[in-house]
Amino acid sequence: MTRTKIEWVRNPDGTQGYTRNPIKGYCPNTCSYCYAHRMYNRFKWDKTLRFDERVLPAIRTIKEPSRIFIGSMIDMYHDLIPQRWVREIIKFTRNYPGHTFITLTKFPENLYKFNFPENWWIGATVDHCVNDIKIGALLSNTTSGNKIFVSLEPLLTPMNTFLLRKMDWIIIGGLTPKLLHEKKWIDDIVEEADRFKIPVFIKSNAHYPIKREEFPE
Repeated sequence: MTRTKIEWVRNPDGTQGYTRNPIKGYCPNTCSYCYAHRMYNRFKWDKTLRFDERVLPAIRTIKEPSRIFIGSMIDMYHDLIPQRWVREIIKFTRNYPGHTFITLTKFPENLYKFNFPENWWIGATVDHCVNDIKIGALLSNTTSGNKIFVSLEPLLTPMNTFLLRKMDWIIIGGLTPKLLHEKKWIDDIVEEADRFKIPVFIKSNAHYPIKREEFPE
């Protein structure tokens, strides 16, 4: 199975992890900076939303405990994505408790609809301080058995660091190709994370002078 180039998807041994996209099509989100939209437009891929059950069995070929990002090209929890598709994915992953499955959404308010195994890391993408409500929704709609994280990518404004204190992990990224954030915004987040012993992963596109590539235990 092909390894991903996403920096923060790494296996426990430090090697690159994997991505699987059983839900295909043009992501219903309308983010202007969406890399998945750019790829679909560039390569003229089929934009029809559909569930491709042939994608998941490749996970069986991974023998060592690995981290697998499910749905890297689409937000699986958007209202236009049938819930039964997501439930089929979760059901399949229950057969592989040795792996860690990572999921990320801009709709954490919909996460309560699903029963995730404990080996899922569940994250919310937050790019702007006015989206603080999404962090609250992530906390309210997940269980204590799952590691929860926030992906601040792209970081477009300073964040309310108070809400980050309950995270198990914080990812910070920039807006490619333009760098819109200020170094102090990241400084404040890192200071709060260190205070509460939260691992931080800062992507290379944030151009932060200090390397931070930490993972939850």
